[in-house]
Amino acid sequence: MSQQSNRFRETANDADSIWHVLVPEADCDRDQAARDADDKYMTRLFSGIAQHLSASVRFSADELWTLANISAWARWFVIAASFGLIGFRNDYTDTQFTVMMTGVGVEIVVNTVFHYAVWKRKRLRWQWLLAMAILDVALATLMVGIRGGLDSYYYVVYFPILAVFAVAFTSFRIVATFTALTILAYVFTTLLTGDGIQTELSEHRDLYIRLVFLLPVVVSVNAVAKFERSGRRGALQREQALLNDRLELSQTIHDTAAQAAYMIGLGVNEAIRIAGTGNSELNRTLEATSSLTKSVMWELRQPIDAGALFEGAPLSRVLRAHVLTFNAITSMTTELEIEGDEPPLPVNVRTRLFSIGHNALANALRHSSADKVKVRLQFSDDAVRLTVNDDGVGLPEDYESRGQGFNNMRRDAELIGGDLQVESTDHDTTVTCTVTAEAASPPATLHD
Repeated sequence: MSQQSNRFRETANDADSIWHVLVPEADCDRDQAARDADDKYMTRLFSGIAQHLSASVRFSADELWTLANISAWARWFVIAASFGLIGFRNDYTDTQFTVMMTGVGVEIVVNTVFHYAVWKRKRLRWQWLLAMAILDVALATLMVGIRGGLDSYYYVVYFPILAVFAVAFTSFRIVATFTALTILAYVFTTLLTGDGIQTELSEHRDLYIRLVFLLPVVVSVNAVAKFERSGRRGALQREQALLNDRLELSQTIHDTAAQAAYMIGLGVNEAIRIAGTGNSELNRTLEATSSLTKSVMWELRQPIDAGALFEGAPLSRVLRAHVLTFNAITSMTTELEIEGDEPPLPVNVRTRLFSIGHNALANALRHSSADKVKVRLQFSDDAVRLTVNDDGVGLPEDYESRGQGFNNMRRDAELIGGDLQVESTDHDTTVTCTVTAEAASPPATLHD
């Protein structure tokens, strides 16, 4: 009996050993699987939040710069107002005064760095706006806590903070979440600081009014910002579609009409060579046809070469290629002189100046009987100036009423804030378009 009991205990001990070995391993496996599942869930959660944030803050360069600038100036106003509120009270303890001034000092330092980046057109990202909003809420909540919780008037600082946030982040869910977290921070601060929230109905009413009126402000600002940004993005999409159509058109003209006109020109020139000098009437007809063909070929070059401008090519490079083409088509001696370094110019300015230059060359080809044409493109700190001069017979007094060429040039100049001047004598014509540096300045070039 004793031996059986010993064997039983040994068997039980062995079973317990196996159980204690296997069960912890199984538990570890289950725990590890659970942790892996939790990690995957948290990864998906934060990834989804990040994607939603990114989708709601697809700023254009202009939008990001404007929001960052407004945010910085609003922050300076709040900082100045904070000093005013501090000056109205003289009952601060040394600890309260030190903490408040430290918080304001941190805000000044951070906003100085932020505003400097905006001023210098540094590369900004939407994450900066989010970080600044979080810092603003934290410092505002700190001020509320220092000045007695519910009795503090620093809660009004939440309004500009949340208004800027609602403009920057158009997603209603993100704005609602941030607003809810701000409200919770304010409520907990009022509960834990000062006298807390007493049982008096008036204090509950004060807290209720502050929170209730905060929500419609945030929602209204967010709705207006979303509507305005949606309209701007729609306009940008239409503009991009128009740009793509223009690029496709320029390529189509290059592949079809321009090639056909070039072949016709070769055929006419060959016919002139074959005709010789035996038939003067035939020669005059062929020469007129050749001139007309050159004019058509030149007009077709405008949409072809302008396509490079819509793709972002600098005006100087496109105009240089255009002048070389003009020289090849017309056999007129044509020179291009470029002075200064070309600054970044908006596509509208580049295309309008290019159009003016093209039309001036077209007039020289059709009407001037010139032997030489000189094109000058000047870049300075004050202005961008395009000049086209030919040594032809000049213009008649009623030249502007004879066609649309000069009217089109004046319209192009007016659309970019430029000034068009035409000077003509009996031995030359000069067309000059001047665009001031302010009018030629591009919009903000920050990226999201």
